[in-house]
Amino acid sequence: MSDHDIRFDRRKFVIGGVTIFGGISLISERARAMAGLSRRAISSIEPDRTLFLLELSGGNDGLSTIVPMPEDDLFKARRYTGLVKQGLMPIDDYRGLNANLKELYAVFKDGGLGIVEGVGYPQPNHSHFTSFDIWHTANARGKAAGDGWIGKLLANLYPQGARVPHGYCIGQTIPYSFVSGTHPVVCFDTPSAYQFGTDGKAIAGVTREDMKAGTKESTLAKIRTAVENASTTSDEVQKAVGSYKPRVAYPNSDLGRDLKMAAALLQSQIGCRVVSVTQNGYDTHENQKVRHDALMAELSQGLSAFLKDVQGTESGDRILVVAFSEFGRRVADNASLGTDHGTAGPMFVAGTPAKGGLYGKHASLQDLEEGDLKFTTDFRRAYATVLQGWFKVQPETVLGASYEPIPFLKA
Repeated sequence: MSDHDIRFDRRKFVIGGVTIFGGISLISERARAMAGLSRRAISSIEPDRTLFLLELSGGNDGLSTIVPMPEDDLFKARRYTGLVKQGLMPIDDYRGLNANLKELYAVFKDGGLGIVEGVGYPQPNHSHFTSFDIWHTANARGKAAGDGWIGKLLANLYPQGARVPHGYCIGQTIPYSFVSGTHPVVCFDTPSAYQFGTDGKAIAGVTREDMKAGTKESTLAKIRTAVENASTTSDEVQKAVGSYKPRVAYPNSDLGRDLKMAAALLQSQIGCRVVSVTQNGYDTHENQKVRHDALMAELSQGLSAFLKDVQGTESGDRILVVAFSEFGRRVADNASLGTDHGTAGPMFVAGTPAKGGLYGKHASLQDLEEGDLKFTTDFRRAYATVLQGWFKVQPETVLGASYEPIPFLKA
């Protein structure tokens, strides 16, 4: 058995609030039969358009990613972390791209990478958890606002509350954006040891609505069935990943392997609509230059391989890529050769549906708020673009308000 097989066979799966560790667990043929969905029915709802979310977790330093080259104020403020202008790859007369993003720079030059600048939200929060909760719910109240924005999107796309999952998360935990009271989600990662979720409510296929509406007996019956389903090997997922033959070589990194699995899932016939992958490590309080450069190289090599792999295929050309971080870093660096939690930062959009170029406005270094950049683009504008322009879903039904779209999608 290869390292890849071991990694996949010992994944953790979460479906509709379940946490199962160990062998591949998804939704079985029996579960589909109970939901009234045969294998043929699954194929009939194969998605026309899909979304790939890439989280740069920890707070990506946007000022070391998209660097304002003529801004001497930046280099004065960054004694230890400032990037040398001569080492940047010019985007225009004002901006330069981190030299370690050379593969993505080529994608940008070819018109395949969109960069949205100054992305953030009002009254920014410097907590990783709170800020991600705001991003994941698209609401300043965070988790108190209810389901995540992807959960709401899937509820719009599948209003009957289909038991077959359409959201897949590759990582250690489900991003809150996928949380739904009605729709199941799959999350998997390699656990350190086999174990079963100890949360009494952590059972596959049992939603909050089931728990509220069902009797004790009916809920227990659903739990028993869900446990059986969650511990059943999924032929579909095994085949999707195990038989996948990428058209390019992915880098030998955790991100590279996760991106390859994401490509397999998004191009499979198991009903994926949204897949999420996380690249960790962006909380660069210390030794930022070395750490951030390595992350940029890993991101560039991995994401460019993913884009080359899927481009030109029928399903691959229907994948929209959105990469984001919970916040940026402060303008000035600290005494530990790093930077602390900040506010605004860049987003990336890519894939065949994306229209490359610069969007938004670079946050001013002359107009700071207590040492932080002031955001110029509300992240919910990007979400509204994805919802309305890509999935044809009214943004108000997910975001609770209307936001001006950003023209990063091809007509």
